[in-house]
Amino acid sequence: MPVTLARSSSRPPRTVLLAPGLAAVLLAQTVAVAAAAPAVTSAPSAPPITASVDGLQPTIHWQDAVAHEGDRIAFEPGGRVTVGFKPRATDRWIVGGVTSRSLPAGRLDGKRMRSEAPVADQPLVDPADTVAAKTAATAAPPVSQPRGLQAPVDPGALRREVFGFLPYWQVNSSSLRIQYDKISTIAYFGVGADASGNLQKRNSNGTLTTGWSGWTSARMTSIIDQAHATGTRVVLTVQSFAWNSSGRARQRSLLSSWTARDRLARQIAAAVRDRGADGVNLDFEPLVSGREGQFVALIKQIRQRLDAVHRGYQVTFDTTGRIGNYPIERATSSGADAIFIMGYDYRGSSSSPVGSVAPLSRAGYDIRDTVAAYTARVPPSKLILGVPYYGRAWSTDTNQPHARNISGTRYGASAAVTYINAQPFLTEHGKRYSPTEQVAWTVYRRQNCTTTYGCENPYRQLYIDDARTLGAKYDLVNSAGLRGVGMWALGYDGTRPELWDAIEAKFITDTVPPRITGGSVSPPAFSPDGDGRIDTTAVRMTATGLVRWGYRVQAVNGATLGPNLRSGTVTGRSPAFTWNGRDASGARVTDGPYRVTLWAEDASANRSERGFAVTVDTRPARVTTAGGIGFLTPDGDGRADTLRLRWSADQSLTGIARIRDRTGATLRSWSFSAKTAGAWTWDGRTARGVIVPDGRYVFRVDGVDKAGNRTVVDRVVLVDRTIRSVGWSVSAFDPRGGQRSRATIVLRRAATITVAIHRGDSLVKRVWTGKSVGAGTYTHTWDGRTASGAMAAPGTYRIVVRATSWIGTTWYARTVVVRSH
Repeated sequence: MPVTLARSSSRPPRTVLLAPGLAAVLLAQTVAVAAAAPAVTSAPSAPPITASVDGLQPTIHWQDAVAHEGDRIAFEPGGRVTVGFKPRATDRWIVGGVTSRSLPAGRLDGKRMRSEAPVADQPLVDPADTVAAKTAATAAPPVSQPRGLQAPVDPGALRREVFGFLPYWQVNSSSLRIQYDKISTIAYFGVGADASGNLQKRNSNGTLTTGWSGWTSARMTSIIDQAHATGTRVVLTVQSFAWNSSGRARQRSLLSSWTARDRLARQIAAAVRDRGADGVNLDFEPLVSGREGQFVALIKQIRQRLDAVHRGYQVTFDTTGRIGNYPIERATSSGADAIFIMGYDYRGSSSSPVGSVAPLSRAGYDIRDTVAAYTARVPPSKLILGVPYYGRAWSTDTNQPHARNISGTRYGASAAVTYINAQPFLTEHGKRYSPTEQVAWTVYRRQNCTTTYGCENPYRQLYIDDARTLGAKYDLVNSAGLRGVGMWALGYDGTRPELWDAIEAKFITDTVPPRITGGSVSPPAFSPDGDGRIDTTAVRMTATGLVRWGYRVQAVNGATLGPNLRSGTVTGRSPAFTWNGRDASGARVTDGPYRVTLWAEDASANRSERGFAVTVDTRPARVTTAGGIGFLTPDGDGRADTLRLRWSADQSLTGIARIRDRTGATLRSWSFSAKTAGAWTWDGRTARGVIVPDGRYVFRVDGVDKAGNRTVVDRVVLVDRTIRSVGWSVSAFDPRGGQRSRATIVLRRAATITVAIHRGDSLVKRVWTGKSVGAGTYTHTWDGRTASGAMAAPGTYRIVVRATSWIGTTWYARTVVVRSH
């Protein structure tokens, strides 16, 4: 059923496909339906939910049942169940050390069961299993602590009870996936009981109730046969809700009458026997005050009637998270095999602050408190902890976790959301975790429009359990030694496998460790300095047969590994850990070698692992550059028309070298990869071959080492043709013969010039020092004498002109020969 869940003021309405059950729940609980433009509507009325009964909040069982009261699902009648229940070899460990019995296949097909008159006689009995009614209760399984829960079991077998409710509105769902090897009991939900003790098989107009139609359907025949072939029980849930006045009156009348109780016990026994099912689950919630003893009597009567048909049928009953007035000790000692604790609905639509519907821990009453309260009164082997395959969304005043609840007509009602339908919200808005309550959550904006208040755009917070948080509850079940775990409800996870994987991870055992088939680390060296380049390293591994994996990080000191700097465990099948170079406290580790180990673990804690060597390196490479004489004069005169540019580093670099102008634009570039040195010749031209104008340019070497550390080194390069030319009037002269040679200097722009005559490295004579001149031609006639006035010795001399302009300083030298007589 397509339902628009939310509309943002900046986004079009978002439509998802809901399972029929969830659609009804959400619509019944006034989830706003928005059109392409925000339509102003009056919010529909919610179901008549009583705020509380004896301090208890109405459960999701009842709320979902109310939402589906009007369902008219076309269930075809089924054939007879032909496969009888046969317990798994390890079933005795689940049920407290008692060996389970095989149970008979079905007696009638669905069509016959729909047409049969109400049971008025005693059920057919198996003479070999006849037990006198007055002694049947004492023949029920013992209530002592389990003897075998910690005993070794066969590979791949369940080590705990896994008890899942299957609502009739999920039976025909195309997305229903039941992994029968991971569940021990399926509780079909359900068929009601009226005040006189009759199963509610027909409506007041004579038509079949949807609950009875589903129980006798072809689909249920298939489910029961498949379950039995795998060693999984299927039981019938019979409900009597007392969350409103009519329900309380109905339950009170039923429990108060021995005749009504016996009629119900006989009809339950017949429904179980005829269908080939394996027992009954009683969902009487809440238990009407003052009728605790009669409830115990009903359980005893049901046990007697079932045992009269065949020994070995299962009897369970449901209770709320707070024990309330349920007589749990007497009920379990009078024939009930186990109690299903509804470990959810700790928060409802009106709860504030918002949060988990099943908090593992919190300041108030939570799951741990529930387990402690129950185990203080009955053996853990009698307790099944129910977990939610649903969550709840509220409108809130802020986007902070556990914000104040403002749900209602103005801002939008709170709504229950199944696991499968919560996934798009977690994906779109980001999954977060509340570490205390152990719940996944997300927050987003959702527009709500009403005729009274117009359109509001409050925050919406959704809290729901996922595989990780359910796993934490399963750990509690194991550590407390409970009989097992159950869920409301099968089908609420759609086709997704991860919740089944969580069951496998916690309650199935084997002796073969996962097989590692591959692994990689990329990159092996990284620099966690926060600059966005190779700040992390990722290690990956492939393995078969795992249900969880983990990692640890240790420093390497020679052949020695240090203590764990960081470690963790992840539920999943794809081991991949990204390390950011920090320890468990968040502090960055020092540079050096480390070992990252990935391990893979199966459901029985068999473990395989692989280590990867990584290096933390935050030191950038040391780079030096050289630019020849530091300038070039690309005028084609053969003097300084090109410049040789060089760089070298103390470690391998990959990057690019550039010539940049004063605006930062790149005029020429050369790339390099995994090099420790490089050299190029620049001719003063751009990449297009255009000679650049005079000015100051930058030779930049920009490289990254293998760990991602970046080094940038700049060197100024001058393109400077300030000195156009320098020349002598004669290339050789004899000063002793009175000869002279005139030096001519031509400048293109104003500069400060220094002119001197040198022989080799020795200064012979200063001509001008720091003389400011303009563009033009300047001359100096040398008579061959040194600065002291002495005649220069014969040899080769050179005049050196240094010109400093706005660009920088360049020099030009020309030689002249002094001859002897």
